[in-house]
Amino acid sequence: MSQKKTERLLNLLIALLHTELGVSRERLLRDVYGWAPGVDRERDAVERQFERDKADLRGLGAEVLERQGYERADSSSTTSLYRIDPRQFRLPELEFTAQEQSLLALAGLASQGALAGAAARGALRRLEAAGALPDSPPSLVQPRVRLEDPRYATLADAASRRAEVTFQYFATSTGREEARTVQPWGLGQRYGQWYLVGFDTGRRAPRVFRLSRIRGRVGVGAAGAFDRPAEGSVHEQLKRLAELPEQIARIRIAEGRALELRMTSWTPVDAVAPEGWEAGEYRFRDVTVAADHLAGYGDALVVESPPELARAVVERFEGALAALGTPGAPSIAPGPRERKTRPSDERLGRIVDLVPYLLQGPVQIAEAAERYGVSARQLEQELSVLQYTGPTDTGGWQDYIEVDVHDGVVSLANAPELARPRRLSVEEALSLQLGLQTLLPMASDEERPALEALAEKVRAATAHGARAVPELDIDAEPQRNAGLVPVLRSAVAERSTLRLEYLNPTKDERTERLISPLALRSDGDRWYVEAYCHRVEERRVFRVDRILSLAPAAPLPLPVGVEAVLAERLVEPSEGDVEAVLRLAPEALWVEHEYAAEDGTDLVDGSRRVRMRVAGLDWLPRFLAQFGGSVALEGPDRAVEASRAWLLRALGTLRSR
Repeated sequence: MSQKKTERLLNLLIALLHTELGVSRERLLRDVYGWAPGVDRERDAVERQFERDKADLRGLGAEVLERQGYERADSSSTTSLYRIDPRQFRLPELEFTAQEQSLLALAGLASQGALAGAAARGALRRLEAAGALPDSPPSLVQPRVRLEDPRYATLADAASRRAEVTFQYFATSTGREEARTVQPWGLGQRYGQWYLVGFDTGRRAPRVFRLSRIRGRVGVGAAGAFDRPAEGSVHEQLKRLAELPEQIARIRIAEGRALELRMTSWTPVDAVAPEGWEAGEYRFRDVTVAADHLAGYGDALVVESPPELARAVVERFEGALAALGTPGAPSIAPGPRERKTRPSDERLGRIVDLVPYLLQGPVQIAEAAERYGVSARQLEQELSVLQYTGPTDTGGWQDYIEVDVHDGVVSLANAPELARPRRLSVEEALSLQLGLQTLLPMASDEERPALEALAEKVRAATAHGARAVPELDIDAEPQRNAGLVPVLRSAVAERSTLRLEYLNPTKDERTERLISPLALRSDGDRWYVEAYCHRVEERRVFRVDRILSLAPAAPLPLPVGVEAVLAERLVEPSEGDVEAVLRLAPEALWVEHEYAAEDGTDLVDGSRRVRMRVAGLDWLPRFLAQFGGSVALEGPDRAVEASRAWLLRALGTLRSR
């Protein structure tokens, strides 16, 4: 957005907030657009610009209202009057308890990734400017949920506006892509995957769609196309994912192997099995989900029945082998470098958000620039825009905002129209709701009412009101050892020492450790404890559902230099890592962000090539097997050969059953 346009939109916003009765179109064209009879520009062109600007302000959360009335008491005829209701634009006066402030800050930190993370940061900054957040949010216990699918924002916005969406959907039941038209109700997360819930107009029934199976662009129709669903509809539909008929598979497991499967979902039975094997039962509901999971155990198991599950596991290995080491499609040739443009409301929104923050007192330019993610030079450019904005009286006199920059410090005055932060967008409100729901597994009985109250306050602080926020449901699936999360949270706070028995599924081994918990976090639907391990004398990360036993131990001191802080990444890179080159099919593009891959390159067939650091070659083939070829390993050669040997062993074991 050009500086001239930003300045014009700011003046339009201030003019429409400054008035109680409304401003006539004539005054707006004169004061904001500089138009008067006799100037060079045609009035029609200026009015078209006004209509476009109204749409830009709407994207900012400022709805321009129009009514017929008298502009002045002495007017003899009515005219169209325009205004923005400050109550609908500005954050309402909300009070937060100290406990709510801490939980809100923690919820804002939970959303990770370019989409929800940016929205959460924007929401936190605005609430902080309104005095809703503590200076130092808690950091040693931090749930995190990743959201990188770009369709999320489009679908959430469509659900908010009650607009129908159209897309191509890959149906696993038929193995084909099908066109779908859906009335979106809301979104939810189950089994670590994101789903859209809505009414499928073609099938005339509610349906659930996995976002990773949506292909191509999502088309969005006109707003107000359907009535809002009953409250709880999204939750009810997602519950049905777990209500599929339970099936029982007969699975043989090699003695002493697949320890994680034994621990979680396999039950031994008294039946004859070949030497070195044990027979058992595995309960599942969805063949696709079960096959993905079982393929990761390779030659440690054999699926005896049902035949469709056995066949699906074999197909995973065959698909992974067929894709292994293949070069894939060519990269998309880079075109002429496009000039970087920002969405029309990004720069304007940042300036509007800056004003309440700067009005609180002199601020270092470097500090403000870091806070809003821009350079100091860019911030100074945006401050210069403010110097030419302010309300204009009936006589055409403009009262400018006072901006003073001196020795790297900026202060602001005379900006009453923008003194209170604007309301949260639907995307920002959803990002905080997302964070609040991730806190539930670790919340105490005392904190749960505070989380419910916060969810209502966030909805009330949203543009267009609470009903504009579509339902979001990420009820975590029951995880093994969920009861340990509060115990570990207390251990982090109290600096306790614990005795831990832990399962390493990659090596199929149990180990006993003495640990000093340093921090607790979740990532997606899994919880992790970061701890100093006194056995290896290094910092380590342990997945909570793989803890076999946990007990208090005699306190052990932490070595000098070991801090109780949350590491930036869940898994820190090391010198022994392998840098794998992976090719992600369209249905597996989410892997890039979920596993923190880097250097992504688009390919002409819609797939994407990425680089991902892995701790060793033991884990890599297990990972590839679960995707059945939609994630292909291109290199390095030693990783390809190791994975090929692993997959051939697994396939040979299944075929010899």
